[in-house]
Amino acid sequence: MRRFFIPIGSFAALALFGCTSDSSFPTVSGKGTLRAVNAIPGSPEVAFLIEERVVGGAEYKSSTTGTRYDNLNYTFNFEARFAGESTRRRIGSRNLDVVADKDYTFVLSGSLAAPTITLWEGDERTWEGSETVFEARLAHTAASLGDVDVYFAAPGTAPLIGEQLGTLSFGEILPAAEFAEGDYVLTVTAAGDPTTVYFTSATNTFGARAVLILVAFDGDGNDSAPIIVRTISPMGGNSSIPDANFPPRLRFIHASMALETADIYDDPALASPIVTNHGFGDVTADLASAAGDLSLTYTAAGNSGAILFEGDTSLTTGTVNHYVVVGGTIDELTGIRFVPERRVVETFAKLQFMHAAANHDATDVYAVAADTDITDALPFFFSIGFGSAPIAAGLEAGSYDMYITPVGEKTVITGPVRLDVAPGDIVDTILYDTVDPATAELRFIPVP
Repeated sequence: MRRFFIPIGSFAALALFGCTSDSSFPTVSGKGTLRAVNAIPGSPEVAFLIEERVVGGAEYKSSTTGTRYDNLNYTFNFEARFAGESTRRRIGSRNLDVVADKDYTFVLSGSLAAPTITLWEGDERTWEGSETVFEARLAHTAASLGDVDVYFAAPGTAPLIGEQLGTLSFGEILPAAEFAEGDYVLTVTAAGDPTTVYFTSATNTFGARAVLILVAFDGDGNDSAPIIVRTISPMGGNSSIPDANFPPRLRFIHASMALETADIYDDPALASPIVTNHGFGDVTADLASAAGDLSLTYTAAGNSGAILFEGDTSLTTGTVNHYVVVGGTIDELTGIRFVPERRVVETFAKLQFMHAAANHDATDVYAVAADTDITDALPFFFSIGFGSAPIAAGLEAGSYDMYITPVGEKTVITGPVRLDVAPGDIVDTILYDTVDPATAELRFIPVP
């Protein structure tokens, strides 16, 4: 049984030393910037190597940190870990003569078994410090879409034929363009048809002297929209630009025996509940919610005058969220909001665990081969505290028994609970109290 945490920790960037005097490489006269973008849905983290040295790693919809290297010839390699294999497997390579002051982005798309490697080239940008513009390039890696037109304009500007910034086929990027600092909306439509809109951002403010690549990707289970856009900065910083037309989704989980069956409201007037008769152990569907600050009020079921719990949270457009109420007594109730891990990876399963059993402090979580005990086993998750944010890790395909124990002990709180997983599975679990304070119950949360 092998375990690897999600998101898998990014690979540390390593320096590449200069050549010796007897090298056959030409004389170094400058450096270029290089990064890699992972545009393969369902892939694990992909390692980006210069020759045999790891530069970084990128999950789907993200890039490695931009790194500058001497203007020499290199072979850049890409590796990923497959199910049942203890080491990474090489999935592709590309040779490149790095030119000084150039900016290179390697884009992996297609399938993990046979990826396509596309190279985006541009010029490194330097600023004097007084400019009031920023630089942006727009790119298309959403495999579900055909050719697209992209519009980048002031808020309130409707997309019209002839006013697009450019037209892109899959894998293409537009040349760098300058824009005055300020507010912009990005719109992606079908090529030649501004009425077929695939993506519209909210208003985003862009500051002077920024250098950005804005890349359209297909969304995944962690997104509430089918298309999202990610920004990539020269050194690899990634952030999301969600679709303004797809609000965040919110799922409620009742995990406190101290909280009676409740109705949930998201308006101060308590005019109409968004959830009714929410009892211990209940899990709602994903509900559309408003972005921004959100005040939640739990009242006794059918009695809006009997307030049981109040909590505040904040939601971001385009995200999927869980809100779990935990606590051993009514005075200790706490609402915990988090973004669950729902992105499917084709090479392994994912196991997510949340400790919501107030009768128990920190616990160890075991996932051992089916029909074996835990006497000589190491925990799969170690020392998970009550009410802490959930933890997720990758799990090889197979049949397992799960046990929960106090930290450092083999006394079983609950288990064995059988778990059969295949590559691509996502298993979401939560530990609940039972009427017996010496035990607990491990439940599986349905994943939409």
